[in-house]
Amino acid sequence: MKKNSYNATLLLTSAMVLLASINVIALQAQDRKAATTPRLIIGIAVDQLRTDYLQALHSRLGEQGLKRLMNEGLVYENVVFDFDNPDATAALAVLATGADPFYNGIPSATIYNQQMLRRQSVFYDKDYIGNTTTANLSPKALVGSNIADELKTATASASKVFAIAPDAESAIISAGHAANCAVWLDDRLGQWASTTYYKDFPNYIVRQNYDKPLFVEFNNKTVWKPLVENNGGRDLMPYHYEQSPFSHSFYQSSRPVYQWVKTSPLINDAITELSKACIKQSHLGQNKNTDMLQLTFYAGSFMRENPEQYASELEDIYLRLDQNIADLLSAVDAQVGLSNTIIYLTGTGATDDNSADIPGTVSGEFNGARCCALLNSYLISLYGQGNWVEGFNNFQIYLNHKTIDDKKLLLTDVQRSAAQFVTMFSGVGDAVSAHQLLHEDFGDRITRMRKGYNKTFGGDVVIQLQPGWSLRTDDKTPARPQIRSDIAPGPLIIFAPGKISAKRISKPVDATAVAPTIAHCIKIRAPSGCRDLPLTLYY
Repeated sequence: MKKNSYNATLLLTSAMVLLASINVIALQAQDRKAATTPRLIIGIAVDQLRTDYLQALHSRLGEQGLKRLMNEGLVYENVVFDFDNPDATAALAVLATGADPFYNGIPSATIYNQQMLRRQSVFYDKDYIGNTTTANLSPKALVGSNIADELKTATASASKVFAIAPDAESAIISAGHAANCAVWLDDRLGQWASTTYYKDFPNYIVRQNYDKPLFVEFNNKTVWKPLVENNGGRDLMPYHYEQSPFSHSFYQSSRPVYQWVKTSPLINDAITELSKACIKQSHLGQNKNTDMLQLTFYAGSFMRENPEQYASELEDIYLRLDQNIADLLSAVDAQVGLSNTIIYLTGTGATDDNSADIPGTVSGEFNGARCCALLNSYLISLYGQGNWVEGFNNFQIYLNHKTIDDKKLLLTDVQRSAAQFVTMFSGVGDAVSAHQLLHEDFGDRITRMRKGYNKTFGGDVVIQLQPGWSLRTDDKTPARPQIRSDIAPGPLIIFAPGKISAKRISKPVDATAVAPTIAHCIKIRAPSGCRDLPLTLYY
């Protein structure tokens, strides 16, 4: 009897110990999940950020900003874009989706609307009006999901996602389809703007626009001068010689020019301040679900002009950006804790290089409108009278499909004739028809051009200019930078102290690998258009 009682007691005790052990293991697993799941993710894309410039200025950077990210983060130094002539919009779309323009739907900031016969934002959508802007925009053109969309899906839309950028295209790309809001600076009013597609335009932004405008003290006496005494930009461009310290106003004809503001440190300061307000006022990182803040900064040349002409200004932009990053990190640490945050920083790979022509080289300016006029005359000589060419945009010629149909011609034949004619123009390295891009294969030459093409918005002939030539869409618009094959790459930096080890990798990586890498890092699905595997993370 006593033996049976002893056995029963022993069995009960063992069961209680086992149950307690299971509870401890469950709690430990929960703690590990809480420790590895960030409360806040901050994605920072810096337009035209260059790794070599960061390295050149490393000794002059503060300890708590960009240098801290580089020293304590996992750094892939050379992120490259494997398609021709990416602008900032196309580059950001690749970084956010892990897919090239051929698949993600975003070939450039502007596309040519063949029905309206005009150029417009790639995100134009008449069904949505703007908040504090006259622009009609939505993310409808973005094909598939981006990183922010996948986070929303992973948390059943419980995560809060905001995007802040200088321009609408950058903000919408980063926000994706499911974000709470995308915010940018309106060019006309100089106020923070959004689109009614997004349902959460925060009241604190509305109040700031009306009670305390962004540049409340911004007047014709406001000037941009060097933050600190610099050496004329020679850290970045050692053969540049600055005659005197720069000083810039942002007024023209007694009106502020916000396009100029967006190419100066003022825009980075404004985005930093709004980001801090967003973290605090929207309570980002304060709930059980992971939140996300997507930011775009600027690190290109002033007024998008020749960098050598504005070398001192470019140096100052980097030094001030360093302070912006330090300020942001401090605010995140105070509100959320850096140990609870994952931050990743990338560059767009684009550049505004309107450098002077090199003496002795064959270079010049290719005018798309004039090319179209001559092409129309050529097609008239081949096929008879008619309006054969409709327009030109982003290295692409758009033919009049109605005229081709009315003449009972094959579109592919007219495309091929047009491409053959355009190859004879000075400055044209190659011209390929849309049919060739979509249905034929001529190796790397066609593959690279195809990656940057999108069949929804693409033209009938795609042009590739020779190195050293610049592109002018028409006689009124400014020329795009010179064509170069040696654009300096930007970095991918993943900053998660205690989670991911600091390491530097110099081997070039494709920009399409960024999105799946970040998705893997924060333990969500990769965006739907991803075709690359994640890069290696070091724990």
